[in-house]
Formats: sequence, structure tokens, C-alpha cells
Amino acid sequence: MVIPRHLPVLLVGLALLCGGIVAAKTLIPGGGRLAAPEAHAMATRGEIRILDVRAEREWRETGLPEGAVGASIHHPGGRDGFVAAALAAVDGDRDRAVATIATTGVRSTRAQAWLIEAGFTRVYNVKEGMFGRYDETGAEPGWLNRGLPVDGYPK
Repeated sequence: MVIPRHLPVLLVGLALLCGGIVAAKTLIPGGGRLAAPEAHAMATRGEIRILDVRAEREWRETGLPEGAVGASIHHPGGRDGFVAAALAAVDGDRDRAVATIATTGVRSTRAQAWLIEAGFTRVYNVKEGMFGRYDETGAEPGWLNRGLPVDGYPK
């Protein structure tokens, strides 16, 4: 049997690529994406703490997802202030499951990465956000358009 000269190189490249994919998945242990209804159900059962990472003015406009804690990525203390607010929301337990939510998923994705870098072990992202999003993965209506409950925020 004749093996083409480039086959071993392709196999090594494929092995490295697969190893890279496995390694990338381990960067978010227990993390990933949650749909808004799933996040709401988990929060209702006490399985997850939702962190609304939007700005305070946005909380005033729409309220926060029911049971969520406001931990803005626009914290005056910057990234460290945001992480401290997130830690306070989970009583310092970096192993408690949290889900980040913002308007359309951009800031919640950033917040998710910051929390993972800060040692949180189970960080999920409600990527559809409060208002929904449409991208190459499809359309998602968002917390508000799904009619999920919100808690008012003092004006």
C-alpha cells in the first residue's frame, strides 16, 4: 500500500486541530450559552445566579431579569470593580453557577470571559440578551420579547 507523502502531515495537523478544539472547550469549564427561558427556570430553582451586566440607566429603563443582580461591566472600579460586584452577588463562591446577560449578548460575552479569567468555574451567557439578537446562528427573541418576568429598578 502506497501512502501519499503529505498524509502524515495532514494527520498531524488534524490531531493538533482536534487537540486545540478540546483545549478551547476546557477554557470554559461548565460554561456556555443558555436560552433566556432556561436561565429563568434555573434561577427560579436556585441553580444559577443571573448577573445583569448592563449599565444602571438600562436597569432603570427595563428592570432586571427576575431574581437577577446588577453587576455592571461599566463599574467605576473597572474590570476589578465588576468582578468584585460579581463575587459579592455569589457570596464569594467562584464555583457557584452564574449567567451573564446584557442587551444583545456583546457585553455579556465580555463579562463571561472576565469572570472565567477571574477564576469563576461555571459561567454561562444568555447571549440573546434582554432585547434579542439576530446573527449567523439564527434569531433569538430576548428576555423581554419572550415575556419573561422582570424586577423593577428604582428610578
